[in-house]
Amino acid sequence: MREKWVTEQRFAWFAAITGVVLLAAAAVSDFLIGSFWGSHSMLTSLVANLIVVIVSVAVISQWIERRRRRQWNVLAQNVMFALAQCARLTWTSMITLAQIVPAAEGEAAAATDENLALALDPQTVLPAFEKLLLDQDRRQRLQLVVGRLSDHAAQVITNWAGVMVGASTYASLINSHVELQSRLEWLSSVMADREPPPDQDSRRRRLTRASVAVTSVAHLGDEWLRDQAAAITVLAARLDHESLDQAFSLNSPDWWSFRTDELLKRP
Repeated sequence: MREKWVTEQRFAWFAAITGVVLLAAAAVSDFLIGSFWGSHSMLTSLVANLIVVIVSVAVISQWIERRRRRQWNVLAQNVMFALAQCARLTWTSMITLAQIVPAAEGEAAAATDENLALALDPQTVLPAFEKLLLDQDRRQRLQLVVGRLSDHAAQVITNWAGVMVGASTYASLINSHVELQSRLEWLSSVMADREPPPDQDSRRRRLTRASVAVTSVAHLGDEWLRDQAAAITVLAARLDHESLDQAFSLNSPDWWSFRTDELLKRP
């Protein structure tokens, strides 16, 4: 299925580019060798028809692709909501751990615009995590929360990646969510290797030691931990905003209200 979609997309782009090149060439040649086209009417007609066909194929292909996206825009929006929720849980949990904002014990900070602005600011996030890493109890809490966030993000991506992997429109955004999960996993693995939690069993310990993250950054210190925690926070906050924008570009809140009225047969 994916191979077929990729082939169709490549053909559409090839047809579009070829059509544009031929149109440009025809326009230029009309000035340079206009007499040639005038004296070869059959060839002129064939070339003109070929250009029309190529451009038409490109336009129709793009129209079909847009129609396909509209046919499953509710599904795509649901995926965006799930990814946004995952990103929001991440950045609100991280700014709570870093004590950037006050929050009730055991609860993540509220996802307000003010808190989002703080999470997006490296100058606020970096010193907060540097201070966190000086407190052993908070370090352990960070390791625990990051591990849970990593597992949750991996589950969300696993649930939806197979559905969205062929959608080029959303490829960049989904790739960024995979980056977020990878950063969470790396931070969790490195911290678990350096400071194994008391309840870590032998299987988990073996998996941690086999982690690419552990073997790649074993020589780096707390500065790397600080930078990763800050980068995760900023990236998650950015993805929360971008994912919601993408979601509501598919179906607006007004569309949902209209759909509700339609289902209930309201005028």
